[in-house]
Amino acid sequence: MRLALLGPLDVTDDHGVVVELPGGKPRTLLLVLACHANRPVPTEVLVESLWGPAPPRQADAALRVHVHHLRKALGDGRIGRRPEGYALRLDADELDADRFRGLVARGRAAVAAGEPERALAALDAALALWRGPVLAGAQTVPALAVDAAGLEELRLQAWELRYEAAFALGRHDGAIAGLRELADRHPLRETFREQLMRALIAGGRGAEAVAVFEDTRRVLADELGLDPDPRLRKLHLQVLRSEAAPAPVRDAPQRTVVVPRQLPARTHGFVGRREWLKRLDALLSDVDGPDDVDGGAVPIATLSGAGGIGKTTLAVYWAHGVAARFPDGQLYLNLHGFDPVRAPLAPLDALGRALSALGVPAREHPIGLEERESLYRSVTAGRRLLLVLDNAHAAAQVRPLLPGGAGCLVLVTSRDLLSGLAAAGARPFVLGPLPRTDAYDLLERRLGPERVAAEPAAVESIVARCGGLPLALSVVAARSAVLAEASLAPLAAELTGPRRALDGFSGDDAATDLRSVFSWSYRVLEPGVARMFRLLSLHPGPELTVGAAASLAGVAVEEARAVLRQLRAASLMTEPSPGRYGFHDLVRAYAVELAEGADPPAERDAALVRLLDHLLHTAYPAALLLDPHQTPTPLERAAEGVTPDAVGERAQALAWFDAETPGLLAAVERARDGFPGHAWRLAFALVVHLERGGHWTDKLAVLDAARESARRTGERGVEARALRSLGRTLGRLRRYDEAVDHLRAAAALYRDLDDPNGLAHATATLGELLERAGRVAEAMAADRAAVQLYRAAGNVLGEARSLGGVATLQTMTGEHAAAIDTCRRALDLFARLDDPNGAAGAHDTLGTAQHHLGDHEAAAASFHRALATLGDTGDRYYVALALDHLADTHAASGAGAEARRRYGEALKLFTALAAREADSVRDKLASLR
Repeated sequence: MRLALLGPLDVTDDHGVVVELPGGKPRTLLLVLACHANRPVPTEVLVESLWGPAPPRQADAALRVHVHHLRKALGDGRIGRRPEGYALRLDADELDADRFRGLVARGRAAVAAGEPERALAALDAALALWRGPVLAGAQTVPALAVDAAGLEELRLQAWELRYEAAFALGRHDGAIAGLRELADRHPLRETFREQLMRALIAGGRGAEAVAVFEDTRRVLADELGLDPDPRLRKLHLQVLRSEAAPAPVRDAPQRTVVVPRQLPARTHGFVGRREWLKRLDALLSDVDGPDDVDGGAVPIATLSGAGGIGKTTLAVYWAHGVAARFPDGQLYLNLHGFDPVRAPLAPLDALGRALSALGVPAREHPIGLEERESLYRSVTAGRRLLLVLDNAHAAAQVRPLLPGGAGCLVLVTSRDLLSGLAAAGARPFVLGPLPRTDAYDLLERRLGPERVAAEPAAVESIVARCGGLPLALSVVAARSAVLAEASLAPLAAELTGPRRALDGFSGDDAATDLRSVFSWSYRVLEPGVARMFRLLSLHPGPELTVGAAASLAGVAVEEARAVLRQLRAASLMTEPSPGRYGFHDLVRAYAVELAEGADPPAERDAALVRLLDHLLHTAYPAALLLDPHQTPTPLERAAEGVTPDAVGERAQALAWFDAETPGLLAAVERARDGFPGHAWRLAFALVVHLERGGHWTDKLAVLDAARESARRTGERGVEARALRSLGRTLGRLRRYDEAVDHLRAAAALYRDLDDPNGLAHATATLGELLERAGRVAEAMAADRAAVQLYRAAGNVLGEARSLGGVATLQTMTGEHAAAIDTCRRALDLFARLDDPNGAAGAHDTLGTAQHHLGDHEAAAASFHRALATLGDTGDRYYVALALDHLADTHAASGAGAEARRRYGEALKLFTALAAREADSVRDKLASLR
């Protein structure tokens, strides 16, 4: 099916035949569902879209009727009902808006790469998809307005990029007519007028270029009271000076290129699978073939089969062999699709991990799934990447991760056939058991050919019992290698004894014999090793440290390290990185069963408490290294036998949080049910790291757990603290109404508790939020109130920071003299404190106020003080802001060379951080030139 939104709504089936749709409201309903394809749209949103804010009483019933008619027209189970609402299922490339976004991303990447021919082809193909106004006749529907505006804006950007590509090819004359029409239709969009002037100048039509400039000056003055952009003024000056050469093409925005190398290590002793390796090699011809706009597609292969069949081993082995063919990097994501403990990785989170690996900071990740997908396709467009998506649950989990560049290749492993990816051109490979000869080879490589040849009957029995399952064969080989001098016959006898199926892998699944394999490996362990193996399954995260293992078992670190090495040698645990251990998902399931059967509930609860204490007594000191001024969290004495990890420096704290965050998030969720005190304390220890990394969704989740846990324990002060932090985080996500409600609830609790310091914190956070929301007057009132509250509570740091907030608002409202006075009051207080970021912010605001009052020398001195104060904090973003402000002052005072130098330093930092400010600094540099 093809669905077209870039013009009047049009739907055709797979043969190009137009699908007859019911008129009126069903068409609007289809537009709303299509704009949110593959995501449930709440019923209330659909009702408002069809009938407005005051729908009739029978609106829900009428909606069901319209859905019924659409289902009949579309067929194929396209519209599904979910608890959250209705969802329209669309596959890749079925929506013209998605194809348009992808082509524009390819064109943008080609322009940045200096490939104008390829850019022109992609952008012309993108613009050819438009048949009229987007979502024709329905742009005013609230649920469609944002999508319509976004697509129209992207269309204009596509035209701008298209003419830049044409200019790079010297095609100025052919652009004049089109640019005149665009400039007339969009008179306030200066880029079209600048491009038109460049085209006219290149064609020797300077007088017409001057006329365009004068018309632009008149329009901008009448409509906005502004002068033309510096770029237009420079072109105008060129004509007047008879410099008819076209203006240089502006540098395209640059992002720091990160080349990820994420493939796990190859499995030792890989054997067989030669035919499958050849089939995978055949995919490379698609990557190396011509990359034309219409035919270029991302090669996709799916490796499916039973658990333990060797899908990941084969995928990683092959990927290492062809990695050199993908110079832009190799991404590896474990999607946890069939993980017995963890839920499948959500597409939004998977996209976040992929973007981070490609150099996009977490704070730059869009919040919505569709927007994050678009950014991911843009980042991957034009790059040659190899993606290994391991352990996928369903096609819907994979589709958002398909990249935007035809030079990429995607290899997916799953127990599911993933037939839903067929529409995207995926090639399905179903992996079966190893042939007998390869199974023999595997044992020979692990045990040595002499030992295998010495006991042919036992080896034959082992091979037959393992059924060609690589994981089972590897476990047998590891056990046999430990008993280097022993006969293989007893092991073969154990494998042929009575066995039971592992839950979840019963029936015809080739992995149903694994419980027997694990059981005989487990029974030969010494009692202490066996006990730790069982207890380690209580850890909710994907990996754990030696200290966490020691705390779970209540033993010394050295003993835990020795046991972990034994478990790793027996292939019952893995060591993904030095000192960090994890389970294969099937082994973990087996260990969970053993713990439930062998260890009393009280012993398991005690082990879990020790683990939570280990995490808490490591996380809280680490969080204090990141933010010494955070609100104190009272800790109870750790249980006997707990060994926290050693985190003594800031760099160690950052590294520890980076590695442990997935486990900490899982631990908070695990603790919220039976251990609420641990849940809220862990949550507050974790939020410092989540805040600094911009992981807002995760931060919301742990704070929600903290609030719920505090309510259970009746700790109202903790609940108020959670509400305050929730309000701040919701503000970061621009959910301002919810944020204000949470902060007011926090303030009310603090008043009831007679906690002036807490009330001051809530009020200050409210001021910060209102400033971000653009409600300056309300923000000013809140910040001034916070200053008084902090002063009354004797909190000098809070008072200083709130004064800084007041000063910032004063510069925004033009009260620059008052801002200078407020900054100096704040700096007097900061002089008594150890808060370099706060002091630097006050110096920066002081410089801004002085700059606006024309005191450029004083402003430059203030910005230099801000930079000197920030020097030891490592906060590159605020250093870049101060450099940008300092350059503004140099430019205003006529020190062009120094301004260029400082802008260059700021641009380098902003570009490395992938910050939005890089574009404005780049424009300032261009205007100076």
